[in-house]
Amino acid sequence: MKKAILCIFLILTAAALLLSACTKGADPVSPTKDPASSTANAPSGDATAAPTEEPAPTDEPSPTDEPTPTEEPTPSPAPTADPSIEKGANVALSAEIDDVSSTTGETHVQWGWSYEFINDGIRWDANPPASLGWTTNVGVNLDDPLQEEWIVFELENYTLIDTVNVCPTISAACFPIDFHIEVSLDGKNYVTVASVEGCDRVRTGSDEPVVMTFEPVTAKYVQFVATKLYEVPSGNDGILMQIGEIEIIAG
Repeated sequence: MKKAILCIFLILTAAALLLSACTKGADPVSPTKDPASSTANAPSGDATAAPTEEPAPTDEPSPTDEPTPTEEPTPSPAPTADPSIEKGANVALSAEIDDVSSTTGETHVQWGWSYEFINDGIRWDANPPASLGWTTNVGVNLDDPLQEEWIVFELENYTLIDTVNVCPTISAACFPIDFHIEVSLDGKNYVTVASVEGCDRVRTGSDEPVVMTFEPVTAKYVQFVATKLYEVPSGNDGILMQIGEIEIIAG
């Protein structure tokens, strides 16, 4: 009986030793780690940072075209007066009438009145063939002494001038009261060079020319402009302007 008990004890002891040896040789099973938790708890030096998106490139503004510079026009040289024209010559004799404010009716042309007689070299001559000068149209301007009248001469050449003589007709009848002289190089842009106000030729009856002098100036066009006329007291002729001759003198 004692022998049987001892055998059982030995067997149990051997089994316990064997079980203990097997347990020490086996590695314990490690719990499965959550990958996300492992990544979150990983040291910052080992973590892989998500790439930062590069900002979209800003379009470069298109260059603004430089404005094309405007070329300054080359100024034309001022016309030079013809040096062959003799000082003191009456250049109106060879001038053309470029414009006139009032022609003369045919009835009065036969009596010696026409704008064409204003530069014929005759201050006035009532003998046949008559050349009295220029009269504005009779019976047209009945009530306006401030109506402007003018005549424009185009000289044959660019000319240096310094005097214009305005000659009355017989007894200075209907000679203007206020008038002036303008000159131009192109027939468009005029400059006033001399003027007269309150001329008394009608009152005195003198047929002496009104001499208008000024600083020498080069001109191609010369314009005589009357701004106040002699008012005829009565009659049907109306308010007229009458001039025997205009002389343009080279300076």
